[in-house]
Formats: sequence, structure tokens, C-alpha cells
Amino acid sequence: MTPRATAIVVAFVIVLLGVVGLLYPERVLGLLGFAVQNPSHAAAAMGEVRATYGGLFVVMGLAALFAALDPVANRGRLRLIGLLWLGACAGRLLGVYLDGNPGLPGWGAAVFELLVGGALLVAAERAPVALHEAPMAAAVAPPAVTSPPP
Repeated sequence: MTPRATAIVVAFVIVLLGVVGLLYPERVLGLLGFAVQNPSHAAAAMGEVRATYGGLFVVMGLAALFAALDPVANRGRLRLIGLLWLGACAGRLLGVYLDGNPGLPGWGAAVFELLVGGALLVAAERAPVALHEAPMAAAVAPPAVTSPPP
């Protein structure tokens, strides 16, 4: 798969996750294994899910999508988004070390984050290198050397 195609597929997945977070925050809470303990805080909890898993993911996915249109010019953007996902994976793995085994869903999330971040980093690195054009002065041929008269 080309770097552009890889980045586009990953970007659509991120946007899709964000849209789900915006439209179905209660399902996202359930999927994560969280529950609202105090009904008076339900609106704040849903707002937090919509902000973190919705808004941030939609914007991150759109940024990855726009960067994927020209992966050479946007190599740094793709790297940054990939590193954000790897940072999430690293935080999750630190939790494994400090808190113990997260179970199958936790390990699945870590693998997903590693794959998404890794795919974006590979796409950024595999994008062809853009060669800068030589300055115009360097493109002009040097003057011809004439031999001295006899």
C-alpha cells in the first residue's frame, strides 16, 4: 500500500472513531468499561467523552486526511499524529507496569494504538523525498573558454 493510501485509510478510521465519540458517548463509555456513578454528573461525563473521544479524534483524523493528500509536503504532520498514537500506547503500557494486566480489551487497545501510530510513521518515512530545484544561477552553463591567440 502506498504511503498516501495508508495515511488515508488510517485517517478515515480516526475520523470514524471521533464521530462515534461525538454521537454515541454513552456507548463509548460502555466500550471502555466506564460508568457514570452520579447521575447529576452525567452531562459532564458525556461532554468529556465528546470532547476527548469525539472532537479531538475528528480533528486529528481530518488533519491526517489533509496531510495524506500530499504526504511528502506533510511528512512532519503525519509523524506528529503517529507519535500521538504511540504516546497513547506508551501511556497504556505504563499502566500495565504500574497497575497490572488490563485484560483483553486493554491489550487490544494497545495493539490498535501501536498499529495506527506505526502505520502513520511508516507512511511518513516511506513518502518519496522531495528534491529541491537548483537555483537558477547554478543551472546556467559557465562561459566557454577560448584559447589564447598564437
